Amino acid sequence: MLQSNGNILLIHDDEIRLADLRGQLVGHFNVFAATDVRSAYRVLREFDMHVVLAPEQSAQMTGLQLAESIKGSFPDVVTIIQAADTDYTALKTAVKHGRISHYLRHDADIDDMAQHISNALQLVQLREDNRALGSELKKRTDEQTRILELFKRYVPEQVVSQTLNNGNEAMMVGENRIVSVLFADIRGFTRLAGQLRPAEIVAFLNDFWSVMSEQVRLHRGSVNKLLGDGMLAVFGAPVSYMDNQENAVICALEMIEALETVNRKYSAQFGQEIQIGIGINTGEVVVGNVGSNDYMEYTVIGDTVNIAHRIEQLTKKRPNSVLVSETTWDQVNYLVAGEKVDQLKMAGKHDEIVVYEVTDKLDANIKPMRRGGLGY
Repeated sequence: MLQSNGNILLIHDDEIRLADLRGQLVGHFNVFAATDVRSAYRVLREFDMHVVLAPEQSAQMTGLQLAESIKGSFPDVVTIIQAADTDYTALKTAVKHGRISHYLRHDADIDDMAQHISNALQLVQLREDNRALGSELKKRTDEQTRILELFKRYVPEQVVSQTLNNGNEAMMVGENRIVSVLFADIRGFTRLAGQLRPAEIVAFLNDFWSVMSEQVRLHRGSVNKLLGDGMLAVFGAPVSYMDNQENAVICALEMIEALETVNRKYSAQFGQEIQIGIGINTGEVVVGNVGSNDYMEYTVIGDTVNIAHRIEQLTKKRPNSVLVSETTWDQVNYLVAGEKVDQLKMAGKHDEIVVYEVTDKLDANIKPMRRGGLGY
């Protein structure tokens, strides 16, 4: 809101006329007066003026020149020019093109002036209200953006997008999907962590999983959970692609390669190189948001997940290895080199699960992996 009835600057080189105008308007507004451009400029610099009223003709410059000068230095001030005669063409054009806000007829009386000034003050108030509203809107938008970015660090970005697009109810419905589940784990981390202070442990894990999560993102997967020294990633949920299995396996191989970056930074600190193990299984899962009114978690449920975890545990005897189930191997064996290495017996399951170790990419057959959302 304006802090007063409005600060009005009257400019006129006729001191008698100026004093007369000021005397008639001072009961309605806070009126300042200036007889020349220099003193008017001084008032504008020293006080918060809202409206300037000036004649179309004066000794030092025309009213339109004055309005142009004021607008350049004081863009929020509303300028009203009083016509010198009955030809209003120039003033109408100036209003049309935004050079001035209003003009007065040459014979306008004090009531007309007061009404135009009041209208100008309403415009000033509207601008201030809009500015305040814009500032508040930006503040709220920035806060919502910050919350959304923070939310994306705890929930897969695709889940956030689907929730915003479809609403909470749509995301509460479970769905069956065929996915590739990837478990990764830092080998012997409990022992390694004993060498570090808590802050150093957290800093290392944040750095390590940033590197590994980036590989998941580049290969169109979704990090579902970080379990301290372990990761659960899913390829095929909440968003699916034609090559989910291939993406999962190539991602795993490049996670192993990315260890070089981590070890260059941390191997001296730990006194040895960091090693990981990765297990991948492909099959049907149930996906959806599970929880209570206070806490929700997007999760994947089913034997496929349990088997992937069991396969990852087999890597304890094979540092920096990628082990995959037969259901995964059958989808990617044209793309990677590997061999059968083990069989896994799951409780309650009649058939054993054949496990393969993936050792390398077959460069002759590998198709370009998409990076940053680009296609082939």
